[in-house]
Amino acid sequence: MTPSKFPAARGLLAVVRLLPLISRPRTALFAATTVLVAAFPLVMTIATGLLVGQIPAAAEAGPGSPEAREAYVLLGVGVAALLALRLVSQAHQTNARNLGRDLELLLQDRLVSAVARPVGVAHLEDDDILALLRIARQLGMDYIRPERAIQGLAAIAPEFLSAAGGSIVLCFFNVWIGLAWLIGWPLVVIAMQNEYTRIGKSVYMRSTEMRENEYLRDLAITAEPAKELRVWGMMPWLLGRFDRLSDEHLEHTERNQGMRARVALPVIAALLVLTSVTAVALVDAGVNGLVGFGALAVYVVALQKMFTFFAFDDNAAFLSYGVLPIPGILALDGKLAAEEREVTAVLPDGAPVERIRFERVDFAYPGADRPVIESLDLDIEAGTSLAIVGHNGAGKTSLVKLLAGLYEPTGGKITMDGVDLAEVDPAQWRTSLSALFQDFTRYQLSVRDNITLGAPHLAGDTDRIWKACEPMGIRDLIESLPDGLDTVLSSEYADGTDLSGGQWQRIALARALFAVQAGAKVLILDEPAAALDVRAEAELYEQFLNITAGLTTIVISHRFSTVRRADRIVVLDGGAVVEDGSHDELMALGGRYADAFTLQANRLAR
Repeated sequence: MTPSKFPAARGLLAVVRLLPLISRPRTALFAATTVLVAAFPLVMTIATGLLVGQIPAAAEAGPGSPEAREAYVLLGVGVAALLALRLVSQAHQTNARNLGRDLELLLQDRLVSAVARPVGVAHLEDDDILALLRIARQLGMDYIRPERAIQGLAAIAPEFLSAAGGSIVLCFFNVWIGLAWLIGWPLVVIAMQNEYTRIGKSVYMRSTEMRENEYLRDLAITAEPAKELRVWGMMPWLLGRFDRLSDEHLEHTERNQGMRARVALPVIAALLVLTSVTAVALVDAGVNGLVGFGALAVYVVALQKMFTFFAFDDNAAFLSYGVLPIPGILALDGKLAAEEREVTAVLPDGAPVERIRFERVDFAYPGADRPVIESLDLDIEAGTSLAIVGHNGAGKTSLVKLLAGLYEPTGGKITMDGVDLAEVDPAQWRTSLSALFQDFTRYQLSVRDNITLGAPHLAGDTDRIWKACEPMGIRDLIESLPDGLDTVLSSEYADGTDLSGGQWQRIALARALFAVQAGAKVLILDEPAAALDVRAEAELYEQFLNITAGLTTIVISHRFSTVRRADRIVVLDGGAVVEDGSHDELMALGGRYADAFTLQANRLAR
């Protein structure tokens, strides 16, 4: 049996391999109690059958006879096995619940670690990765729960072993009948587990098909899009589309969640045939005196034991459903682990001391038809301010994403003081980097956390926090909040509060400054003030250039008229530098920068 041919076995084998990672002693205990919970009923079966066969002889011999004493011994063995079963079963189920809970925690940790492992963000835009992520997120669903899979395994495995033991007992009656049961039950289990796996994949694991449905649901229940949905009257459209997709999913579920007759009928027929053949053979052997009364009782009880094991009950379904997301999580972990790059170089202390250089850099987004940056050469002198301007789509943001290591060049290299950044540990480089993007995140955390995420290891340094806040003019605002720095910035929490767009922007800028205070040598501002008017953006950039004088500062803007104070300005078009110089030099050149600056400045003057 290979996992590729039997997908249910693949998930089960993954569970078996993961359990020792949680706890070897508890896994060993689980295995031991599984065997004991299977063995004690078998002991009871044999003892009960022998006791039934011994009673006539004991009754005839009378109390105190060897036959009576043997009957009492058999009774004692059966009772002892029953009591032991109760005690061991309790420990078995408790350990299974704990292992199941810890398995879910382990898988969640694997999931988070896998997604966080790549140094860039390209994997979060990969459709295959996104499909695996959605499947992995099913961990919290009631049916798709590894915890329930462990509980199902804890119930099914002992019953299966016990039935196998009963099959071996029947081998002493008729070897072919015993072997038929011994082979038949595993085949039934495999067939049913594969059928439950098919149902689970069809109903619960339709990742791509469900992503749009879940997105529409989140739009309807999330605060941020609520205004537009209502002002534009989009809610009926959204709910209609959500209902249509939900109905399609429901129809798909109804078509696929039932067990197929071509699987169920052969299984039922095989069990009926086996049962009938065994029962007839036992009756015939008893009537013809081929086996004694005691042996016959043992075989009958062994046959009855076959039907305490069910391959098609809730436990079997929970086992199949619960292991469904596990191969996906492990595949995701392996896929992203394979993308880790080797560290072969170290940046010198205080880098950049000389320059950052783009050398013949090419870059295209995954799946894109054409590159956004092509054969780019650019020197950025350390300790100076560089403004990168250009119209939308010129490649400005792509350039700084490459510099920040969020993507890797598809050609060429980026060096810092002569060291190729592709060979450097990204964690080392990023301690020297502070960046603020236009789509900065508004964390639903405290003010303190929102600012100190720029350098989390200094979160307790309140003086440093205030130092980052004061240039942004937000200290008074923060002190006016209900809990000051400890106020949660979200109205969804008790005593929390939300901020205006401009206030959030200044919090984000303070975060960037906090990272600079923590030792960052390079500051990237990627149009964080794009939502402001031209005059306000120019004032903000000028303020920041004053604050960060002597730092390597890279400012991105599509507004040519806001960055004139930068030491150097480059104009990007089609992913290449088309003009390079100071503001005065570019104005004297009379090219694209001069035309765009004049046009935007005239609009501002109106």
